[in-house]
Amino acid sequence: MLRKLLFRNSTNLQFIFATGGALIGLTSLLLSFQLILDVRNFHSSEEELFGPNSVVIQKRVTKLTSVGMNNTEFTPEDIEALRSKEFITDIAPFQSADFKVGISEVPGDGLPHFYADMFFQAIPDRFMDIDVDWSWKDTSDYIPIVLPRDFIMLINYGFAQSQGMNQISEELLMAARLTIHINGNGKRVKMIGQVVGFSHKISSILVPESFLEYANGIYSNGNIINPTRIFITTKDDSYGELEELMDEMNLDISQGEIDIAKIKTIITVVIGIFGVAALLIMLLSLMAFVQYSQLMLNKVSYEIRTLLRIGYSVKSITRTFTTQMILVFGVITISSVIIMTLVNVFLVNRWLDENGIHLEKSGIMPSIILAVACFILFILSNFLNVRKSIFNLGKN
Repeated sequence: MLRKLLFRNSTNLQFIFATGGALIGLTSLLLSFQLILDVRNFHSSEEELFGPNSVVIQKRVTKLTSVGMNNTEFTPEDIEALRSKEFITDIAPFQSADFKVGISEVPGDGLPHFYADMFFQAIPDRFMDIDVDWSWKDTSDYIPIVLPRDFIMLINYGFAQSQGMNQISEELLMAARLTIHINGNGKRVKMIGQVVGFSHKISSILVPESFLEYANGIYSNGNIINPTRIFITTKDDSYGELEELMDEMNLDISQGEIDIAKIKTIITVVIGIFGVAALLIMLLSLMAFVQYSQLMLNKVSYEIRTLLRIGYSVKSITRTFTTQMILVFGVITISSVIIMTLVNVFLVNRWLDENGIHLEKSGIMPSIILAVACFILFILSNFLNVRKSIFNLGKN
């Protein structure tokens, strides 16, 4: 009876617009949030699409470099200048081996006979783009080695074919051991190495920092080696600053890494704008519902005063309004989750699959939690507004 009295002739154009706005806004917000969650799982060449950019920088080789009038080393002053850049969040120079390194097969391990001069470098573990067993001590059985993925491609599709050798699979190369020939400081030694992974991002032959420090301490020729390559991590929207840094310090950065930085910046901006627009629609629809509630209360102000005078409490009348809003917002929230799921499954995911982009699905539970949070916000704001208005009507 109370509900019929308070909500007779309640449906009007403002209510329809407010309901439609809330449905569109919440659906758009959930879609953008779900897209962010799914895209975060996308990796391009083991590079996370969201999050900081990690790039390898080196100085560009020029004509002056070729004739020995300058070099490509980073001085301590250069490194401090990089640290002072606000958009650079982390920095680590590549450590290099100060001794000669050669690699050959271990007889009987399945690899063809070969010998090649190599070089070893090391970076801090936090910059590794693959998850490998990367620990080494002087009592370890072998030296873990990470090769560039392009390295095995070069062997299989270039060197092996030209030399009449069999191609080598990644599994075979990781299963076989390698003989490491070290020559430096008047000492020669052979050690055992084993490939433990392949890096998409780093075009260097990597060994653990602990091994390189140990080996340089014994086999170093005593040279002071300034780094020629530096790993830096930049903020995820710092493509412009990265380009300025390239011009300022005459740096050479892989075009692929520059392209990834561009893609990250563009996607971050686009999804961010979409999410902000959806949030604004949500806030506008919330204001529309608050105004709708005020209008409804004004229309039935006489009835509310009469009910209060004959013994109905502010709490009971507020509960009646709130229950009605819970029903309305509940339908909006459930409908938004259903529409978001259908659009994500039958439009977004189908389009991505047809274009060869496969994302690891993150599930919709976080989006449901966001929808519930928006539902609670709507109910709470309307509850406080209605209770205050009814309390004021009771005073008059």
